[in-house]
Amino acid sequence: MPLDDDDTVRLSPSAAASLAAAPVPMPPPHRHGRRVLICGLCLGAAGSAGGAWWWSRQGAPAPGVMVADVPPSVAAPAVTPAPEGPPLLDRAGLLIHRATVPTALRWSANPLVWVLDFPTLDSQGQAMNRAAALLEKARTPRDRVLNDADLAAAIEADRRTAANWYFGHNYRGSDLARLFAMAAQAEQRLNPLEKWVAEQVALSRQVEAARDQAFLTVVAEGPHVDAAIRGSVLLHELGHGQFFTMPFFAAHVVRVWERGFQEHERAAVRRFLAEDGYDTTQEELMANEAMAYLLYTPDRRFFDPARDLGWSDAQADRLRGLLRAGAPAEP
Repeated sequence: MPLDDDDTVRLSPSAAASLAAAPVPMPPPHRHGRRVLICGLCLGAAGSAGGAWWWSRQGAPAPGVMVADVPPSVAAPAVTPAPEGPPLLDRAGLLIHRATVPTALRWSANPLVWVLDFPTLDSQGQAMNRAAALLEKARTPRDRVLNDADLAAAIEADRRTAANWYFGHNYRGSDLARLFAMAAQAEQRLNPLEKWVAEQVALSRQVEAARDQAFLTVVAEGPHVDAAIRGSVLLHELGHGQFFTMPFFAAHVVRVWERGFQEHERAAVRRFLAEDGYDTTQEELMANEAMAYLLYTPDRRFFDPARDLGWSDAQADRLRGLLRAGAPAEP
């Protein structure tokens, strides 16, 4: 029999009469507010995975389908919201913050950037020098966390103190997490300030689990740190924070380092950074530091291209221009 546009399956008169004569089971009394349709041919309990679900074109139950009660849905387990994390401050707010104890903050222009504000250079060194030794210093191993005696010897070899090995630190959160995992595996004891940093790294992963975050440090004004030094260190470190958390910017910086700098210019940067004990074999580290010094270190006590690199102002400005072309608006 040819089909017209109506594709409804039609029963023969004899089949229709048989169905009309058959008793139709009545549904039990209604007890719940929600009802679903289940196939009268299903052998399992209502709502089983093998059940077939049908509606006619007009939205009414198909023949042989009855209405049955279904218990209310079981409530989904409560989801614990992620913690909010440390306060968000703009650069001006970070500058005027006065830490009397180590304090975690975040940069409002880029909340992936965590700023650890320490009251003194000594406390900053206690918290971060072991990370510097593992991640970027030249005379220290990359495959193990130094114990206290080896760390003190490494600092002495650089003719520095624990307080001034660095005036500011910057690391990826994932690298700090690796440090703490290595220390735990080696049963290397950490001091209380390092344990506090480990807590901040763990918290950052609860606040934002999908993306790596940056950890920077500054110290409060005091002996050896005036307002200009604090401002210059913060700006320098925020530049690193953008590099660690903005892949397009990091890629731009590395490209300028490889293609925009000439080899003698890269060599000058390596010599300058080697004097501070950096591992000059790490090309990304060299590019990152070159960017932060050229773009974000205004205090000439820390960096002067003519004094430190032997460059003219025009030479420094050419490279600044190349780096700035792909830099974010902040800082």
